[in-house]
Amino acid sequence: MSEASPGRDPLVERLDRLTVALAADVLDRLGLRSQVLSHRVRPVAGPERLIGRAFPIAAEIDDAILEDPYEHELAAVDATPSGAVVVLATGEYHGAAVWGELLATRVIVRGCAGAVTDGAARDLVGLRRLGLPTFAEAVSANDSRGRIVVRSWGEPVVCAGVAVAPGDLVLGDADGVVVVPAVGASDVLAAAEAKRAKEELARDLLASGVPAAEVWEQHRVL
Repeated sequence: MSEASPGRDPLVERLDRLTVALAADVLDRLGLRSQVLSHRVRPVAGPERLIGRAFPIAAEIDDAILEDPYEHELAAVDATPSGAVVVLATGEYHGAAVWGELLATRVIVRGCAGAVTDGAARDLVGLRRLGLPTFAEAVSANDSRGRIVVRSWGEPVVCAGVAVAPGDLVLGDADGVVVVPAVGASDVLAAAEAKRAKEELARDLLASGVPAAEVWEQHRVL
């Protein structure tokens, strides 16, 4: 049972009608050319569809054996807002996994929409049974203790090469993960919706036998 039910978020609902490639195209044309996470970030568990507002968590390498090595990661998942996507930034460290089945179980109860990390995940059998959309750069059976530790949460991070702030829009599918900055998100979505309409028209024309060059000349969409 979820601890909280998210209210309707009009921007998230609009984003949910888009694809990662479409959103990335529009961001490119608006001059935001570094919004797609590294190609190494791939779906590892749950549906290949991830959507929600970013809740960043930052971790860094630390080989000290701390008295309470999980203190911050537990506090972070306990603070995850309903409807959020956990964005776990590790500096692309793949030597151990911070994210796994037990943390995912907790955030599901919190109403979390999914998780993405530029680090490693583990417990894939359990994660797949839970069904939480999970994207990661790597898989590692190693525990985080004495290898990597969570330092902060709810603050801006850089994950897989992309700056992510709390509340940014996160969209993932089989093509990867894109981040739409919260500032100006409505304009980005409007442009994406317009491009989607043109793409649908172009697809119909191509399917009817119109040459690709002619469709491009008429509609300037690809």
